[in-house]
Amino acid sequence: MTDNTFDPAAATARLQKAGRTAQLLVALPPDERPATVDDGYLVQTTVLAAGGEPVIGWKIAGASPRCLRGELPAVPLIGAVVPSRLVHAGATLAIHAGAPLTLEAEVAVSFARGVVPADEPFDHAMVDRVFAAIEVVRSRFVDRKAVGQPSFAADNVGFHALVCGDAVDLSRTEPFLAPVEMRFNDEVIATSLQGDDRTEPFAAVAFLWSEFARRGITIPRGAVITTGTLTAPVDVTGPGLVEARVGGVRVALHLTQR
Repeated sequence: MTDNTFDPAAATARLQKAGRTAQLLVALPPDERPATVDDGYLVQTTVLAAGGEPVIGWKIAGASPRCLRGELPAVPLIGAVVPSRLVHAGATLAIHAGAPLTLEAEVAVSFARGVVPADEPFDHAMVDRVFAAIEVVRSRFVDRKAVGQPSFAADNVGFHALVCGDAVDLSRTEPFLAPVEMRFNDEVIATSLQGDDRTEPFAAVAFLWSEFARRGITIPRGAVITTGTLTAPVDVTGPGLVEARVGGVRVALHLTQR
């Protein structure tokens, strides 16, 4: 649990300003910096509350089988999705000139009913839709990996936008193992991760489930959860057409510069 002596106010204000101005931070000052991941989640919660939008879903980062088994120094992290950052395939997203975005091809799910992870185990029947998605990552930090996981959790795990595509056909053999690729202006810029480096969507949801049970978070009906990348994350810096191909489904996004 978070240290009750940690005050998230200063870090919240600094991250809010960085989000408004698009001026990236090298790091939070030591006296504002969360020391634990739970402290980081406290900052994340206060930043989201200050933004005034409801949380309608979540992203999961770093939940590969290797990471879930504890074989990597990092732990999986969870960020929140708000309505203004949830867009449909074919939409246009404006970006700041020269500001790099990281793109990831993913599988997302939505829930058919409200659920309380602390009170009931996860069941696939709770999910009413499984669909292809593109997550757009843009951290408020110059190097999101260098600042450490507590600060990255505070930064809402770098979440910028989620592009929702069509349903993935679960009747296909091993749909989550089908080849995946990311294209930018019709050039392939990322392909499938392999083996235990590639997210297993329902295993990632199970991780989120255990975390939400621990933290007392409920999942409302219709909530969207994107489960982590199936391709190597890749950066782009300019305008163009982004397309992910996941499980036989294509998801497109147009990037323009402000």
